[in-house]
Amino acid sequence: MINYFKNLFKKEPQPNTAIHPEYKKLIEKVTTIKGRTLYQFKSLLDMPHKRYNACTRMNTEFTMRIDINILQKSISDCMKFINAGNITKVASILTILQAHTEMALSLKASYRLASCVYFWEYEDLDDYDFEIGDEKIKLFKEIGFDSFFLSKPMNNFLPPINMSAEDLKVYSQYEKELESLLSRQSNELQEANTPAT
Repeated sequence: MINYFKNLFKKEPQPNTAIHPEYKKLIEKVTTIKGRTLYQFKSLLDMPHKRYNACTRMNTEFTMRIDINILQKSISDCMKFINAGNITKVASILTILQAHTEMALSLKASYRLASCVYFWEYEDLDDYDFEIGDEKIKLFKEIGFDSFFLSKPMNNFLPPINMSAEDLKVYSQYEKELESLLSRQSNELQEANTPAT
């Protein structure tokens, strides 16, 4: 009898997935992509706390049209350039940040938000797993911009956009270029602060 209880407590807790009785009544099927069904909570308020917090952060990035980590790194770089007396670099970073935040939408943030809001049947719903999120983003990208951004489930989250699939590709490239420019500024700062050997 004692062994039974020992074994009972040794078991790993099972993840709370879409088939868990507690969640089953709170979710609904959204779509099927390449044979994989995606679900969502009928109400975001039913989402578990940790996953909801992750979605809230991703929604902030979606609204601001920039990754928070990129924004924080850019602010830090600006402070270092100010301390070094290089106002030209600060102005350059601020100009890039302004262009980033004035975009109609961030495709990168849109993918990330969708990867949190939509989930697979056997995905643990208590928290957001970035590896699983990356798998979903890869799948979203495989079906193409127009199939993803201009189709029903995702356009519930997007502002009204009048873009073709080609426009979205160009927009995606523009967003990558802005991030590349910010990265270059940061690399220049690191190189300037690295002592010569």
